[in-house]
Order: sequence, then C-alpha cells, then structure tokens
Amino acid sequence: MDKILVENLSVNYSDGAESLRNINLHIPAQAITVLFGPAGGGKSTLLRTFNRLNDLADVATVSGKVWLVNSDGTRLDILDPRTDVIALRRRVGMVFARPVVLPFSIRGNLTYALELAGEKRRSRLDEAVERSLKLAALWEEVKDRLDEPASALSGGQQQRLCLART
Repeated sequence: MDKILVENLSVNYSDGAESLRNINLHIPAQAITVLFGPAGGGKSTLLRTFNRLNDLADVATVSGKVWLVNSDGTRLDILDPRTDVIALRRRVGMVFARPVVLPFSIRGNLTYALELAGEKRRSRLDEAVERSLKLAALWEEVKDRLDEPASALSGGQQQRLCLART
C-alpha cells in the first residue's frame, strides 16, 4: 500500500526558477525510499511539500496533487488550502541533515509538543520520553542526563534526538 502519492507536481519559485516539473511518485508505506540527485535538483523542495514547509518559502506556484494515504485507504489532499497544516505536520514529521534541537533539555525537546497539546500528566510525559528515545536508539546513552541541555549532545545524538522528537 502506498503512503504518499504524488501526481503531476510542479513547483515554481517567485524568482522564476522551476524546481519541480510534473513529478509522479508512489511512496510505499513501511518502506525505505531514497531520493538522490544533483544539488538544486528539487529533492528538498519535494520533501518540504509533504508537510507544507514550502508555504513558508518563496514559492510562487504549486500545481498537481500530493495525497497522504490513511490506513483505511482514504486520502488527504496535502495541497488543499483547507487542509489543517498543524494536523498534517503532526502526521508528517521532518528531520533535517543538520539537526535542530530546541533550546531545552533533552527531556524538554521531547515533551514540548505534548505539553503544547495540553498533556500535563508527568507519567504520560515520562512514558513518551522513554519510548521515543528507545525507538531512536538513544535511551541507554542519555537516560541519566535527561535534564541536561540537548545542545550538549554530540551531532549524532542530536540527530537521533530529533528523530525521537518527530
């Protein structure tokens, strides 16, 4: 089953640069997909399209369709102006090559979004921290330093922290 479907996607920047032209792509669920190509080839533009980060860039036009396929087979039109971008970004996370940790503790990086969403139960927050760090293979390295600044972690650890946060 596909997770993301891209149909005739084209993206043009306001300076006239055409980043993507008529891209068609099926990204399967539960699989690893690799995008590779030369610098300036549109890889980042495509990835930013999946959670609407291009809304924050100097993009003039976007055409085509990008669908996020739900587990029941229904589709969410990512590019529809009525799409709730906050809800979309809860489902489609992004981790960049250069990690961007929040200026909080390790724990704070993982609980920030949950607390913004209204979660106040310490047991639920602690459970989420441990589960996320274990999934990112970071728990054993940081479990005794959760209240230390995330910026003190090595680059690789920061990358895994960003994955855990996502």
